[in-house]
Amino acid sequence: MSLEMRKLPVERLALGMFVSKLDRSWIETPFPLQGFYIRNHEEILALRKYCREVYIDVRRSDRGVMDPLAANEAAAKRSKLPLYPTLVAMPEEVRSGEIVFDDLQRTVAELFTEMRHGRIDHLQAASGVASQMVDSVIRNPDAMVWLARMRDRDGYSYAHAIRSSLWAIVFGRHLGLSKIALDSLALSVLLMDVGKIRLPASLLQKPRLEAAERSLIEAHVQHSLDILGSLGFMNADMLKVVAQHHERFDGSGYPHALAGPAICPMAKIAGIVDTYDAMTSPRQHSLALTSVEVVSRLYELRNKAFQARLVDEFIQAIGVYPTGTLVRLSSGEVGIITEQNPSRRLRPNLLLLLDAEKNRLSKPRLLRLDQCTHDIAGEPLKIASSLLPGSYGLYAEQWQLDMAAA
Repeated sequence: MSLEMRKLPVERLALGMFVSKLDRSWIETPFPLQGFYIRNHEEILALRKYCREVYIDVRRSDRGVMDPLAANEAAAKRSKLPLYPTLVAMPEEVRSGEIVFDDLQRTVAELFTEMRHGRIDHLQAASGVASQMVDSVIRNPDAMVWLARMRDRDGYSYAHAIRSSLWAIVFGRHLGLSKIALDSLALSVLLMDVGKIRLPASLLQKPRLEAAERSLIEAHVQHSLDILGSLGFMNADMLKVVAQHHERFDGSGYPHALAGPAICPMAKIAGIVDTYDAMTSPRQHSLALTSVEVVSRLYELRNKAFQARLVDEFIQAIGVYPTGTLVRLSSGEVGIITEQNPSRRLRPNLLLLLDAEKNRLSKPRLLRLDQCTHDIAGEPLKIASSLLPGSYGLYAEQWQLDMAAA
């Protein structure tokens, strides 16, 4: 019986696919000669180390991965002709975006404070500056992400709201959403958890909750709807994002246990970005996960908490190593990701901070992994692992792009 084979770039692999052929000899890799099912994300990462493309046996792959596969192929075609090409170079957009980001932080902090006292003087201003953030991400999707990492000093609620809104814009840009849709998504995600201002701070900071306390936390969705609905500022679609961003694809979410198509698409996006940011930047920093660990967790939640196709697209949008992530190279050197490489997600641009012996460089150095393929010893150079903020005493906010050596 003939095989139905499809060639895929390794960035688009998914759990449950059967890999029947590589783009190199099997004996050059640690994989079984007879092919294998992809059963965990570590195998996907291993395939990315050794291959650029592989052949999938459609008939031997799990049936459930075929729809996501078709969606991935459509995404691959779309990526060749992106709706939003990068219009402005990273350093230039960072410089112009600093004013926008600082204004956003200040406006959101003032708005949250006002809402605690029943005022909304800065709501229109927050909408305007969120739209400016959308404009920046459309021009260059990395600059605002870099600034969010560099300026991440405010209280958790403000910072989480801003980062989640930013991830939503980056994701929506990747999906090709219109400017109007991106503006609505940005503001909806920015304010979707505003109801937490009605909850005690001590409750929000507890690492573990009793059943009764969890019910109080879940009530923040209705609090948010009460606050935002009374203002008459958001339309029905925006309020759906607020109402449904804690619903889950398999029906395990709250407040109404909605599932699948009952959840509006924008709320599905909001749920993914909210969860992603909570895992990478939790209230308790000791619980933070590396970017690779978070990607692995998201893969585990495909077609459970989140729709598989959207998880795949989100990872494509932000990269396995998002901008601002600390990484260790195979050479032992340590750097921070400064910019994504859409055509080769595992070879982004980075700022080298430590040498192989973990000594700080007197002048950080920009490195393009798509151009620098080998280290000084002639060995293949690649990212070996992502690191948590604070590793080797390094924090993103310590560094600026203009610190790099020419």
